[in-house]
Amino acid sequence: MTLSELWFQLRRRWPWFVGSLLLAGLAAFLYLRVTPPEYAFRSTLLLGDQATGSKQTQELLQMLEVKDKGPKMEDEIGVLTSADLVGQVLDRLPFEVTYHAAPATWLNSVAEVQVREQAATTAPFRLRPLPTAPQLTGVRIYVTPLPNGRFRVRADAAKGQLYELPTGRLVQDVLAPRLDEVVGAGDTLRTPLLTAVIQPVTTNAAEAIKADGHYFVLLHDRGNLIREYQQHLGVHPIDRESRIVELTSKGAVPAKETQFLDTLMAVYMQNDLRAKNLTGQKTVAFLNEQIQQLARSVGTSAAAISSFRTTQGVVDVEAQSVSGIQQQSELESRRARVSTNQKYYRNMLSYLRERQGTSQIAAPTSMGIEDPVVDKLILQLAELNSQRAALEVNASAGNPLVTILDERIRVAKESLTQTLANMSRAADIALGDLDTQLARVRSTMSRMPENERQLSELRSKSEFNDKNYQFLVEKRAEAAIALATNATDKKVVDAAAMSGTGPLAPKPGMVMLLALLGGLLVPTGLSLLLDKANSRIQSKQDLSRITSIPMLGVVAHGTKQDKATMLQNPKGPLAESFRSIRVNLQYLSAGLDKQVIGVTSSVPGEGKTFCAVNLAAEMALSNRKVLLLECDLRRPAVMAYFGLAETGAPYGLSTYLAGESTLDESRQPSGVPNLDVLGCGPLPANPTQLLEGPRMTELMAELRRQYDYILVDTPPTGYVAEFFLLLHHLDANIYVVRQNYTDKSLISNIDELHLNNKIKHVYLIINDVHFTSTYEYRYKKDAYTYGY
Repeated sequence: MTLSELWFQLRRRWPWFVGSLLLAGLAAFLYLRVTPPEYAFRSTLLLGDQATGSKQTQELLQMLEVKDKGPKMEDEIGVLTSADLVGQVLDRLPFEVTYHAAPATWLNSVAEVQVREQAATTAPFRLRPLPTAPQLTGVRIYVTPLPNGRFRVRADAAKGQLYELPTGRLVQDVLAPRLDEVVGAGDTLRTPLLTAVIQPVTTNAAEAIKADGHYFVLLHDRGNLIREYQQHLGVHPIDRESRIVELTSKGAVPAKETQFLDTLMAVYMQNDLRAKNLTGQKTVAFLNEQIQQLARSVGTSAAAISSFRTTQGVVDVEAQSVSGIQQQSELESRRARVSTNQKYYRNMLSYLRERQGTSQIAAPTSMGIEDPVVDKLILQLAELNSQRAALEVNASAGNPLVTILDERIRVAKESLTQTLANMSRAADIALGDLDTQLARVRSTMSRMPENERQLSELRSKSEFNDKNYQFLVEKRAEAAIALATNATDKKVVDAAAMSGTGPLAPKPGMVMLLALLGGLLVPTGLSLLLDKANSRIQSKQDLSRITSIPMLGVVAHGTKQDKATMLQNPKGPLAESFRSIRVNLQYLSAGLDKQVIGVTSSVPGEGKTFCAVNLAAEMALSNRKVLLLECDLRRPAVMAYFGLAETGAPYGLSTYLAGESTLDESRQPSGVPNLDVLGCGPLPANPTQLLEGPRMTELMAELRRQYDYILVDTPPTGYVAEFFLLLHHLDANIYVVRQNYTDKSLISNIDELHLNNKIKHVYLIINDVHFTSTYEYRYKKDAYTYGY
């Protein structure tokens, strides 16, 4: 279909477009009036800012040479949008009750469709549901003021649900919930569906409610609230390489959305700081426990020395025992250090094995390990983890670089684990060697006086406990300082604010544009759909797709008056149509040798009799002697066109074939010069037997001698078999189809006969063509009036 043809098809259906545009405009107007405005809000948050935290943390980062050690962006975005974090935020906000006003407008007088949600601070009353009782959710609860400061609470719906609002647990479904109660201001309303307190916010709350129309509230359980705000919440980085994320939300109440975004960022940062403080608190608790144990050991050692001196009367030791005592003390001190290191190695191994999946490793000093080899391995592992975290921001898990880094991280962790295991085994060997040396020294000391030896042992234990105690106290002080100066590395860049100067939706310009497009596209699509779904013949182009039978012409559509007066006044589009068909039939298609011409169609109503009558009259007006023979003996209609049906002639073709009348008795003059009519006559009981009898052959031979042309009105091909009985009498056949009436599938029957050479010299006529509604014949609407 060309653009010109499409434009023609659409233009003739212009009332559809007018109606569609009016309906679309009305729908757009109602949509703009009914739809509440929705605003967009945004805020920005910095993730992984390394400039925060204690000085000790900054020095450690510099020592490790970590240049881009930010958090994994996808994980942080997942935390920000998680149901757990959104639930924590909503637990702090009073969003379980929403307030809605239905103004007294003409739209709401028909149905309450124009509703606006309001902020709780602007509503004239407060409804506070009791958190321990199940509440009716998802149902409008209307609040109407009454005299003496009382309120009427109503609810009426087809179904509802009872939820525990704080937990989101469904208690039960309620069919047809009904509520109609009166409660005083500040009193608790207790019903099976609602347990709440209503308090007026202003002294003129009743007047405010009446001025706004109707007020109702909706209760929301925790689960639905979380899902709703998760759908509205959007989190994405502002740039590919940036650690700043933009948080967006949308809603009808600006105060609620900005409060939600600000609270979300505050809770997120508090959770981050709480998680960081948890490690420091555990470290301090562990050190406190160890210090308490050593404090008891120090006290016990000091009491033992004092008791020994008192009971044995020993004040000082001899000079000869000084060297042995110093040697033993040094060995015990070394053994203590080795033992302590062994514990730290084991603690570090346990720490690594418990956190095999984590990407961050604690600094060596935090675990008490100061070995340069271990320091180097941890620095290497930290660097690899930093590279992988930076790469994950822009790469997927299947990226080859990520796979290589994972393998290097795994190898580094295994090296660190193996090194710590080797150092632990070395510490075991060193402890064994020190125990051997101590045994040797103690054996030497045993030869000293018993009192001196015992006093030396007591002093060694006391010194050992004192050194360990001081060491742990120093470590506790360092951990406490780190904990006190700890800070989150997240920072609010921009507080929540509304985006733009107006509502995000609905936009009047866009709505009207969509209405305009809809008003144009709907009738266009409907028109194309109807044209494609139409299975009836519309034009010559439709026939050319179905059959190769040639066309004689088209018959214009005419009014009843045109059809009634055409035989007496052969002018106008109808007469010109048949004149063109007659010329094509005589000189272009059938030729002058085609004397007997049959006119048929597929089904009644296509105009075969109309075409036969007018074509016969047109041939007669061209100075040819013509007979119109009516062979449709079941539904005759020819005589009515000539006003001969009222005469009640007792003779016709049926009586002639039955041998009851002669040819002259059966035929009649039509009133048109040179045209005679041989009508059906009385309806016969056996039309098929009459048409296949010998008198029909004799009749056709006689008519050929008397007339130039014989137009035969035959029965429809799709209903009875008489047409096929007449075929051998016919020199040519005219097959009539009617525009927008004849189904395309009916053409297949005559086309099959034509292709199999069972019917020859067949031609098509399209009857009742509306030139103004057919693109192919649009030029003919004025052509047939040329010269008149």
